[in-house]
Amino acid sequence: MLAFTSSLVAVVLWQGAAAPRAARLVSDTLLPRRDSNAVAGRDTLPIARIALDFGTGLAPAFAARSFELTLRSAPAPVAAPSSARTPTAPVTTAVQLRFRRAPDTLSPQLANHVGGAERIAAAVVELSGRGSSAGMLLRLWDVQVVSIHVVTNDDDIALVQQRLSLEESIAQLSVDLQEAQRQLTVTESLDKRKMSSSLEVAHAHATTDVLTRRLGVQREHLALVEQQLARWTPLEEEVVLSASRVEMQTR
Repeated sequence: MLAFTSSLVAVVLWQGAAAPRAARLVSDTLLPRRDSNAVAGRDTLPIARIALDFGTGLAPAFAARSFELTLRSAPAPVAAPSSARTPTAPVTTAVQLRFRRAPDTLSPQLANHVGGAERIAAAVVELSGRGSSAGMLLRLWDVQVVSIHVVTNDDDIALVQQRLSLEESIAQLSVDLQEAQRQLTVTESLDKRKMSSSLEVAHAHATTDVLTRRLGVQREHLALVEQQLARWTPLEEEVVLSASRVEMQTR
């Protein structure tokens, strides 16, 4: 575990995708088989989960759609020296945490801490990895709510458009696959009577396999869009916190 106590300037940024990946064009190269439910479940995990301790222990964690941690050097304030020579001011680390979340029953409690002297005892942030990248666990102490900014969320417009486009693509690919399967059946029947070549049979198999993979990929994208639409909220809170100390652990 690393504790940041010396001069340091660092910015760690994790930004969740506002919309799913664009539909991929698949060539005649066969794609590896994938579990659509597993892919959709992995890619729609929240970018971060944050739990706050208001002095009575950690509250249940909430999901953050975007996350930004900033560490920068900040000279500590010192009293005016009595001599003409000015001593070097000690350097501390300023910690700032910015994230977006859906408003809920925690919102009034956070708002009551804005600008007040009362601080949050601690915050624990669990960052999920993406793909082969490692996750991270952050612990912040002596946390203050700097600001809360409520913003509208228009992501649903793009998501609905992508859903319609994917549904159209899936419908067309389904028709193409049915036709390719029919052609494969005919070609295999002709091959049994020595009326078609092995090359024609292989091409019919390849066409069917490629269309099957493409249809599976598009269904994966549609599952991602449906899950993101299910989690969409019309309003989001952008919360900025500051802390006196942070510890970071790779998971």
